[in-house]
Amino acid sequence: MFKVLTAALALCVFVMLVLVFGNVVLRYVFNSGINISSEIARLAFVWLTFGGAVLAFRTREHLAINMGIERFSPKMQKIVHLIRQLLILWVLWLIITGGWAQTVISMRTVTPVAGMPIAVFSGAVLFSAVAMALMVVLDLFVAVRTPALPENTKVFRTSVGSE
Repeated sequence: MFKVLTAALALCVFVMLVLVFGNVVLRYVFNSGINISSEIARLAFVWLTFGGAVLAFRTREHLAINMGIERFSPKMQKIVHLIRQLLILWVLWLIITGGWAQTVISMRTVTPVAGMPIAVFSGAVLFSAVAMALMVVLDLFVAVRTPALPENTKVFRTSVGSE
């Protein structure tokens, strides 16, 4: 699934590049452009941003500060990790409920040129929050089952940079 998401994000970058560059050339050379290109490029950028957040979350490449937690015992690291993941899950739940409400509200509103529902944009928020929540639930399952031993503390980290 993540390879498909990576390919979709690469496609988003390519679409943005072609549409924006092509529109600049058309406006400069022919004094005209493709009206729909800015809406499609904006859509690609929104999905690129939220899809990239999902990939960064999966690979644990997001920003995290582990200086303090590294000084704790393995048992305390596990407890802090579980609490942290529960807090993340709660925030993601708030984003999911808000994203769902926004998606439902924006189903009746369409973009001016393409005529596509604005919900396509807010759906990116909903997709990313649900995907990250599933990863957090899986991480909680793994963390609960992992014994709090010194050799297992890598499981209780939030980023790959800290070993």
